[in-house]
Amino acid sequence: DMEPEPRDSESGAGASSSDGLPRAAVAKLVKERLPPHLRTKPDVAALLSEMAGEFLQMLTSEANEAASAEKKKTLSEAHLLGALRKLGYPQLAAECEAVGEAEHGAQAAAKARKRKLKGAASTLSTEELLAEQQRLFAGARERLQAGGGEPPGAAAPKGAPDGGRSSGGPPA
Repeated sequence: DMEPEPRDSESGAGASSSDGLPRAAVAKLVKERLPPHLRTKPDVAALLSEMAGEFLQMLTSEANEAASAEKKKTLSEAHLLGALRKLGYPQLAAECEAVGEAEHGAQAAAKARKRKLKGAASTLSTEELLAEQQRLFAGARERLQAGGGEPPGAAAPKGAPDGGRSSGGPPA
């Protein structure tokens, strides 16, 4: 019997097993969620890693079947939520849906704020903005010509006896 070639997700860097999530990441998640007085045996992280990997494979497989039935090539949130429900996790699906809706709501609110700020920044018409730009250019041109042809900021620094045009070396 020939063994199947490992998939990219199975041979990824940081994975301690062929089917699970990286054990160090799982161990860190467990440690963060346990009360400080509780500890786990080392094999707990390995077992959780394998279980999480198996769960993700089942979920992805079920979502893929749903997408294929719809002749879709991309998994969507709806496919994943449907897979959770079909696998017997309706409460988890509802919680994930609520988190997704809150996230979408926050993104929509941020976009609306950005649009509002962008719109408020310019109440002038395109013609008025163009006229203002031309006026500013004309003023800059006049200042440039009145200042002896030097652009603003190119004048010699105050206190420079030769107008700042020396060779740049130290004084003799």
